[in-house]
Amino acid sequence: MNYQTSEQHKDISTSRQSRDAEDTLKILGLLESQDPFAGYDHLQHLMTGVTAHDSVNVDKSKEVGSHVLTDMVGKNVMTYTFKRKAHAVTMDSKSAVKIGKEEVVSIDPQLLFQRLVIAGSQADKLAEAFGYELCGYPPALFESKTVLLSANKPQIAKSIWNAVPHDDSPEGDILYVLDGGALLHRLPWQTGKTYTSILDSYCSYVSRHYGPSVIIVFDGYTNQPSTKDGTHTRRNKTVGRNVSFTSAMPLKMKKQEFLSNNDNKQRFINMLSECLERTGFQVHNADGDADVLIAQTAVMAAKKHRTVLVGDDTDLLILLLHLYQCGELYFMSEPRKSSSSSSHKYLNIGRACGILAQDVTSNILFTHAILGCDTTSRVFGVGKSVSLRLVQESPIFREQASVFRKVSATKDEIIAAGEKAMGLLCKGGVTDSLNELRLKRFHAQVTDNKTAIHPRNLPPTSSSTKFHSLRVYHQVQEWMGNSLPPEEWGWRIQDGHFIPIHSDQDPAPQFLLELVRCKCKSGCSTMRCPCRHQGLDCTLACLECRGACANMCSHHQDDSEDIE
Repeated sequence: MNYQTSEQHKDISTSRQSRDAEDTLKILGLLESQDPFAGYDHLQHLMTGVTAHDSVNVDKSKEVGSHVLTDMVGKNVMTYTFKRKAHAVTMDSKSAVKIGKEEVVSIDPQLLFQRLVIAGSQADKLAEAFGYELCGYPPALFESKTVLLSANKPQIAKSIWNAVPHDDSPEGDILYVLDGGALLHRLPWQTGKTYTSILDSYCSYVSRHYGPSVIIVFDGYTNQPSTKDGTHTRRNKTVGRNVSFTSAMPLKMKKQEFLSNNDNKQRFINMLSECLERTGFQVHNADGDADVLIAQTAVMAAKKHRTVLVGDDTDLLILLLHLYQCGELYFMSEPRKSSSSSSHKYLNIGRACGILAQDVTSNILFTHAILGCDTTSRVFGVGKSVSLRLVQESPIFREQASVFRKVSATKDEIIAAGEKAMGLLCKGGVTDSLNELRLKRFHAQVTDNKTAIHPRNLPPTSSSTKFHSLRVYHQVQEWMGNSLPPEEWGWRIQDGHFIPIHSDQDPAPQFLLELVRCKCKSGCSTMRCPCRHQGLDCTLACLECRGACANMCSHHQDDSEDIE
């Protein structure tokens, strides 16, 4: 065998030199758009523009390590444990986090029911007990302590579509009003495409499908707390990081991750609005949620033009039915990408208002909100078609609904009307209080059921319904254009987000809580605390803490968790 060396090397071949030249030009092109010496205020990825979360400290690794070494001095090496909060935090570890810090705890809603059986031999105490939720949170209204049961909004829309004959596509000159939020999610984004090409694809889509007579209305997004925070948390499983982008830069992340960051979304909407206006379309930008502005724009346009509102949100249909005045106005249901149907449906709003009648359209906002929308909870086991049927058939239900239209209604009036309406929705009598109805329903289910009774199958208590009613009133007034402070209407701020208040009373009477008490001596700060583990706050019945501990507020993930 003969081994020889050559003066030639693969790195000096023509093909390799050509490839190296192309790669060098790519790097120079990227550095032109992202100057590494621009003096950024925050740590960020040079190529993608992704801004690091405030908690990222990997650039201070030496300082972090020195702190750990200092903490180890004088400790037994066999027993020392590293705290998670002492680790250096990288950008990757913060790429997908939930909004807020709520801990999802494992709750057994039947635990207090078991204790109820223990105390159930005393009939007078049994009636008293059902004035409480008998759970760490109202299971008929909440998924967890701070998360409302998600609304099934399409149910009421389906009932309306079934009650009113569909129309064919309107002919002639048409002015289209588009929900900008639905439009934003209508088109797919391809990673690697520049933002300019993505913007152009939206302009082409609108021109191709709707022609020149179009008004697009966009939501406004800020980092201020909103009563829709819970809905946004549910929809956005992750929170994308802040991206410093220009129109010439390529997209480097998935569309969902990019749009889950409010700053990214608002900057993109601003760029898209300018692009659409240059193309010749009218664009309106709301300061916050745009549903009311979209509906008002369509109603006003219908006075002069044959108008079609295009959207896929039930709230828009409800608002059109409530706000409609005159003219030829249609609601066109845009089929969602997940829908098997590709055809458009048209609803003549004027005809729908005539068929449903004034009794329904004047109370349609309450009818929608009482059983769940983006800011109110659905009621477990009660479909939204029930409220639509009641507002059509029951004068008593309409009387309660009318209270929520009053701008000057007092809280006492709202709470009383809300409880009566909830009782009717839960098939109670006119004179039944919710707490009495809960006891009756419990006795009926004990007699008839062959399986265990779950607390969510009972109507909510008067206390939890009170705050539900306040949130319903707040939402109805917002739709009517009357802005009210959420903190006074069933909401509180926690970690910079609005959290719904579920009740103002203990989960159970004192004689039952005494059967659920902890003996913690360490502050009740971990899931070892029996009260915390069951989703309950500590009380005076607890032997050591007497309620003065870390378990008297909402539970969060403990960053001081030990890492063995």
